[in-house]
Amino acid sequence: MKRRKIDFGLMVITDIGLAGGNLMSLLKKACESGVRCIQIREKILSDAELLLLCKQIKNIALKSHAYVLINDRLDIALLSNSDGIHSSSNGIKAKDIKKQSSKMITGKSVHSISQAKEAERDGFDYILFGPVFRTPSKVRYGNPQGLEKLSRICNSVKIPVFAVGGITPLRAEKCLEAGASGVAAIRPFMTSGNIKKIIKDFESSLGSL
Repeated sequence: MKRRKIDFGLMVITDIGLAGGNLMSLLKKACESGVRCIQIREKILSDAELLLLCKQIKNIALKSHAYVLINDRLDIALLSNSDGIHSSSNGIKAKDIKKQSSKMITGKSVHSISQAKEAERDGFDYILFGPVFRTPSKVRYGNPQGLEKLSRICNSVKIPVFAVGGITPLRAEKCLEAGASGVAAIRPFMTSGNIKKIIKDFESSLGSL
């Protein structure tokens, strides 16, 4: 199974609740600022609402040639002509996604070295590992995994690893030093009073978007 090349270093993950009615405005500014990848992760919307949202975001992203990935919903990704699927730890397999569209970018959330290796064997293009740092949404699941575990994950696979969980521009640099190819985040973007500045700060830390 042929893998897609991952040519972005920052993934903006959506949360319509955190965005407080400003999601489209935030994403428009993010794309104008050079963001190359948006993951739509909305668990509470109806199918019709999610499809409409994905189409709207895809239209915004097209203008700046940014990728749009849909969390776990292959049907919605196909209907909205999105660029790929991000699969949860128990989500769709890469081979099943590629059967529907060989051009789709495929990513997988992992929380251990064994899961990372399995995702690589299964043919995913990248993996998302975390939470690396403390983040409010993951406190109930226990302690953060840390940079040392991130480094071990990165050394265990050859596909790109994205760090997630409590990511800030300063911490993004530490994640790269640990071996990550890039980072992903929700809160810094969805709650930002100045998203263009935040993205510029991430770009400075990562070297590129």
